[in-house]
This record gives sequence, structure tokens and C-alpha cells, in this order.
Amino acid sequence: MKTIKVVTLAVLVSAVTFVACQKDEEAMNQNLEVSKVERPYNALMYKEMIDMLEHYDKTRKPVLEDALGYEDTRINFYSIETLENYIAYVKQLSKEKGIELTGINFVSGSYPENTSHGKPGYQNIMLMPTTNINGKNIAFDPVHSQENKVKTMKEMFASYGYNWVYDSKEDYNNRFVTNSKLQKSYAKRTQTSDIESSGANWGQLHPPYDD
Repeated sequence: MKTIKVVTLAVLVSAVTFVACQKDEEAMNQNLEVSKVERPYNALMYKEMIDMLEHYDKTRKPVLEDALGYEDTRINFYSIETLENYIAYVKQLSKEKGIELTGINFVSGSYPENTSHGKPGYQNIMLMPTTNINGKNIAFDPVHSQENKVKTMKEMFASYGYNWVYDSKEDYNNRFVTNSKLQKSYAKRTQTSDIESSGANWGQLHPPYDD
């Protein structure tokens, strides 16, 4: 009689476990269906891609090759993990300081001859987080921003004597106007301590091909 009770209990436990597993599997399938991602609005058609590539080939590539003496960088590669980690980092900093993170600017730069990484003379891109200031996406630094107080990249660059002119039409139109404060900061750049930023780089460039 005792053996029958044990067997009955075992069968009951197995049945409950089976039902629970089925429910877990159904829940997982439902989550997968809910999380299905649709085609992004900015996804391109192949003819659009080719039109842009060919236009670059005709209007940019020859000019750069004539000026530099070689083909400049065309591809900047970042692994998915690198991008996800960077976005998570700036999201976390922005959230901690109560600042809205609206996106990431991809900004062109080029490695100087004395670069500590990358290939001297070749173009690269830098990643800079943005926030909403007066209805515009403005590059800012969540590392040096304070609670609900934004520190823009323009302000940070100015402390080293660099004139960032891409936040507004007014700044851009006045890009050649002499600024004595910037000139003084530029003159003191070598004596100014270097500090961490929220910008990012260190992508893999092609060209050049060293292999």
C-alpha cells in the first residue's frame, strides 16, 4: 500500500512539473513574439546604398586621394558588444544625473602623427552622446555634467581652446570670428590637465590594410 502511495505521488509530481514546463515554454514563446523587431524606418534599399556609394566614389574619393596621396579610411568597425557597452554606460550616467539621453553623434576626426593608437593621418569617427537643449540634439558630457545640469561638449572643448561650431547655425556662421578666451585656452593647452570624457573611439579602420 505504501509503495502505491509513493508511485502515485511520483506520478502527480511529474504531471505538475510537465504542466509547469509547458507553461514556461508557452510564456517564452509569447515573449519571443512580443519582442519581435520590425524593419527599422531608416533601413535602406540596395539601389539607395549603391547610389550613395557611387556618389562618394565620384565626389569625395578622388579629392581626398589627391590631397592626401592615399585613399582615406572608408570603414569604421565596432563590435556589437563595444557599442552596447558604450550606450549602456552613457545611459547609466545620464540617468543617474537626471539628464535625457537623446542619441549618439558620430563625428569625423583624423589621427594626428603622434597618436597613441590608430593609424596616423587616417580619418576616424568619435562617438558623442547628445541631449535635448532648446529642442536641439546637442553633444554633451555626462561624465562632467551634474544633477540636472548639462555640461556640453562645446564647453568642455573650449577649456582646451577648441572651437566646436556644430551646435547651431549661429555658431557655424561665426566659426571664423576671433575669440580671445579660446585663444588663451589654446595657448595653455599643454599645461592644462587631461581628463576623462564621455566620447569614444578605438574602432578598426579600413583602409589602411596592414596585412
